[in-house]
Amino acid sequence: DFLTHYGTIHKTRVAPSQVSSKSKSRIVYVFLAFAIMLFGFAMFYRHATMAEAPLAAQVLVGKYNKSIEEEVNRAGVLFSEMSCRLSKRVNAENIVSYQDNLGQIWGSACGLNRGIFTLAKYPGKTFNCGKLPEDWNAPNGVSDLFKPGRDMIADLGYLDDYMGGVFNTTAGIGPSSCAFQNLAHLWCGEKRFMPWRRTPWASRLGHKPLRGVNLGGLFVLEPWICPGFADWGDEIRDQYTYCKNESVSLSTKTNKLKDHWASFYSEDDFKLMSKYGINTARMPVGWWYFAEATGLDPLHYITPDNDIMVDMDHPITKVISWAYKHNIQIILDLHGAPGSQNGLDNSGIRSMDPDAERWGDNWFFSEDFREMTVMTLKTMTHYINMLNKNGLSNVIMLELMNEPWVFGDMSVVRDFYVDAVTEIRKINNTLPILVCDAFRHDEWHWLLRRRGFSFENIYMDTHLYHAFNPSDVASDNPHDDMMKQITASDMACGYGSLLRYKTCSSLPTMTGEWSLAIDDCMKFLTGSTSSANQFTDFGQCKNLKERNTPQWTALIKDFAARQRAVFEKELGWVFWTWKVDKEASKDISAPLWSYSMAVEAGYFPDNLNTEADVTKGCDHPVDLTKVVLPPPVTN
Repeated sequence: DFLTHYGTIHKTRVAPSQVSSKSKSRIVYVFLAFAIMLFGFAMFYRHATMAEAPLAAQVLVGKYNKSIEEEVNRAGVLFSEMSCRLSKRVNAENIVSYQDNLGQIWGSACGLNRGIFTLAKYPGKTFNCGKLPEDWNAPNGVSDLFKPGRDMIADLGYLDDYMGGVFNTTAGIGPSSCAFQNLAHLWCGEKRFMPWRRTPWASRLGHKPLRGVNLGGLFVLEPWICPGFADWGDEIRDQYTYCKNESVSLSTKTNKLKDHWASFYSEDDFKLMSKYGINTARMPVGWWYFAEATGLDPLHYITPDNDIMVDMDHPITKVISWAYKHNIQIILDLHGAPGSQNGLDNSGIRSMDPDAERWGDNWFFSEDFREMTVMTLKTMTHYINMLNKNGLSNVIMLELMNEPWVFGDMSVVRDFYVDAVTEIRKINNTLPILVCDAFRHDEWHWLLRRRGFSFENIYMDTHLYHAFNPSDVASDNPHDDMMKQITASDMACGYGSLLRYKTCSSLPTMTGEWSLAIDDCMKFLTGSTSSANQFTDFGQCKNLKERNTPQWTALIKDFAARQRAVFEKELGWVFWTWKVDKEASKDISAPLWSYSMAVEAGYFPDNLNTEADVTKGCDHPVDLTKVVLPPPVTN
C-alpha cells in the first residue's frame, strides 16, 4: 500500500463515508434545531475570525489602497473587458528615444492576424501596415509615422489605436497578444493595474511591491542548497531518505537536523534582509511538521520535539519571530504535500521513476493524499491564528501548495484549491491565500471561471526561470553564452505581457521564484541521483569561468533589473533563494541563486529602497553597441 510509505490518516479519524445513515439523520436534526441560533451568532463569528487575522482586516482606503470588498468578486475579467493600450510613459517628448522599439513593433506586429486588423473608429473596414486610414496621412503605411515634422501627439494616438486594433482582431487572446516591445500594456481595470497597491498587506510593505527572498533549504532540505549537510547521492537524495536511512542512528540524524534548524539561519539574516530593502520572506515547509497536530502519521520524517501549535520556541515559529522583529513579512508555503505533488526533492521525497511525466502522479491520482493536504492546510491556518493571538502577525499569506507537477491534470489542482479554500475560510475568513500555477498559464482563465471561483483575497504564484529548458541552457562556447544572456534579458521583459495577462485573466500574480541563472550547472541543482535526473550535458557548463569579467557583471545586473521591472508591475517578487551553505557557496554559480551573494557580486543594489524606479528597466532592448561579443565558433 503506497500510503504506508508516505503517510496515513490515523485510524481514530472517521472518514465521511463511514458515518452511518442513522448518524447522518441525527446530524440533520441537530443542524435544523440549531439553525436559528447559528444565524444569530453569524456576526459574532465573523468578527471573531477577523480578530484572529488582524492583517487581512486592516485594509486601508485612500491613495494607495481601496477596500478589497470593491474588487471584482471573480477570477479574472472577460476578454471583452480587456484592451491593449499604449504605455503612459511614452509621450511626444520622448517618443524619439523609442525608435528602436517601434522598429521591432512594426516588424513583429504587421504579420499578425494574416496581416489584417480592424479599428473600432472605422467600422466596416480593414487595414494593414501598408494601408492605414486616410486621415492618418500616412500613404506609405507605418513607416511614415513619427517622421520629423509630423504631429507626434497625433501619431501617438494612431499608435494607440493601432495596438488596440491588432489586439482586438486577434482570434485567441493570450499572454503575448499585447506585448509590443513593452510600449503597451494590457488594461483590465484600475483595480488590477499594479495590483500590489490594493493588497491587504500594502501598508505593511510601505506601499511597495513584494520584494522578497525564499528561505530555501531550511525546513525542506535540498541537496544543491545544502550539499554539506549529508552525503547526497542515489540512496540519500531528499529529506525523507535522509530520515529513513538506517545506517545512521536516529539520535545522530535528529541532532543534525536540530542543529540545522537552529543554525542555518539566524536573526542576523533577517537584519541584513531588512538593510537590503527586502520586505518579505517565503518560508517553504513540509507537511510533516504539522502531521501530529493534524492527526497524521509523519512516518520516517524527523520533526522537532516542540508542539508547533503552542510552543513559541518551535524552530519554525522562532524564524517567524526573527522576521517579525525586523519587519519582514512571511508567506507560509506548503512546499511538500503528502505523497509529493511533483516528485522533486523540494517536496521532501524524490521520485525515482525514469519517466519524469509521472513524477507527480501519486498525489494527482490519490484522493487520500489530496484530503490529507487539505487537512494539513487547515492545521496551518489554525497555526497562523495562534501566531496572530500571540503577537506574531507577520504571516501575510498562506500558499496552498508549491509547484504541482507541470504534467498533471490542472482541473484536479483547481478542484483541490476550491476544496482547500472552502475549508480554510471556515477557520479564517480573511486570510490571504496564494495558489501556484504549476508553470501553466493560459488555462487558469477558464479553469477558475468554470468553477465560478469567487473567493476573495486569493492570489496567483508563478515561477519564472531561465535555467532548466534545453532552449535556455544549450550553449557550448563563450560567444553563444553571451548571446544567450542577452536573449534571456529580452525574454525577461517579454514575460511582462505574460504576467499582465495572468493578473487580468485569472488572479493578481506574484513571481514567487526566480533567479539569475541561465544554466543548470549548480551541483545537484537537478537532483543528486545518477538516474531519474533531468540534467543533460550540452557543454553549457564548460565555459563558466569566462563570465568573470566586468562586461558579464554588467549584463547580469541588467538581467536582474529587467526581471524586477516586470515583476514590480504586478504583485512583486520573491527570489530563490536567500542563501546557500558554505560548501555550495564555493560553486561558481552560487551568486546566481543566492540573493545575499548576488548583492556582494554587484548584481543587486544593497538598498532597494533608495533605487531609482526599476519598472523602467524594460523600456529599451539591450544595447548591443555596448557589448563586445567573443568571436563566434566556426565548424
